[in-house]
Amino acid sequence: MKKNIFYTMLLALGVITLTSCEKDTEGLSSVIDYPVLNILGDEFTISPIGEPYKDAGCTATFQGSDYTSKIVTTGVSDIDVNVPGLYYVTYSAVGPNGFAWSKTRTVAVCDPTVTTDLSGTWTTTANTYRMTTKQTFYPGCTTTIKYLCPGIFQIKDYLAAYYSQYVGYGAAYPGYDFDVEGILQLTSDNKIVMITAGPAAAFGSDLPTEFSDGKYDPETNTLSWGIVWSDMLFQVELTK
Repeated sequence: MKKNIFYTMLLALGVITLTSCEKDTEGLSSVIDYPVLNILGDEFTISPIGEPYKDAGCTATFQGSDYTSKIVTTGVSDIDVNVPGLYYVTYSAVGPNGFAWSKTRTVAVCDPTVTTDLSGTWTTTANTYRMTTKQTFYPGCTTTIKYLCPGIFQIKDYLAAYYSQYVGYGAAYPGYDFDVEGILQLTSDNKIVMITAGPAAAFGSDLPTEFSDGKYDPETNTLSWGIVWSDMLFQVELTK
């Protein structure tokens, strides 16, 4: 008797589950209700400094029909071909039913004559310190630099891991961001220029207010700069 009751309950549960699934999917369609965009050319495009930039464009379809004429392109006019850096061209389109879609191309304006590759892991030397009321030296900390295009690089932390490694916040508070990340430029005469810098999110929205004396010494293979962040000077020297 107990078995019959148990099987009856299982059968009822299965019917309820099936009915629920049918209701959950009711009204849903496999038809794509938004424009499908296809960027022509590379999504990461290198544009030599000083040369005119010509965008390759983008195409669009909506449910199999050409929809390219409905694309709105923004960002091309913001590209300064005389100023190295990363620029963004966005293509967007709205379907007849109001659903929108967009894609973005990154345009890197850079100097192709710069062949030095700074990518890799860099370590702070004994000359690296934070200055408040006194100098706090922090050798042995590491940060990474990623190659983006000739002379343009992404750095994980302009402060060279002072907070994440030397102070120990990275291990103590995993999941929080204590790094001041950004994009830097290496010029043809080995100067280091800060193009962009973001906040260390764990501390709020403070951005660097000064970047000075950035340079790369190929003979000693060292990078160095001074950076003021949150009213403190960080004098950084890196080697690898």
